[in-house]
Amino acid sequence: MFTLEIDGTPVAIIRSNEERARELLEVEGFQDDLRTMKSDGRPLWSGKAASLKLRPATEDEVETFEDSMDEEDFEDEDEPKAANDSKGSGDDEDEEDDVDILFLVDIDDEDEA
Repeated sequence: MFTLEIDGTPVAIIRSNEERARELLEVEGFQDDLRTMKSDGRPLWSGKAASLKLRPATEDEVETFEDSMDEEDFEDEDEPKAANDSKGSGDDEDEEDDVDILFLVDIDDEDEA
């Protein structure tokens, strides 16, 4: 897992391999999201590439991520499960490409002005 820092502030944890995490930082749509998403009324990112830093996540950050995923799994238990037949579907390869993101800062609700 890797932590995205913006201007020295840990903003998000990315669960993926390092190559995929670095690629994510180059995706224009993700960059647009970082510029438009706000925390405390301010954009997460100014758009200056030098202010983005990717580093290995700390143990505390990994624990925060795992706790969040455990809570999400608990919430999903109330929803009906779809049948899943993964035989021969190449899911193992897809898992290597999976990227999960947990924001460490509170993201402002878009409906609030």
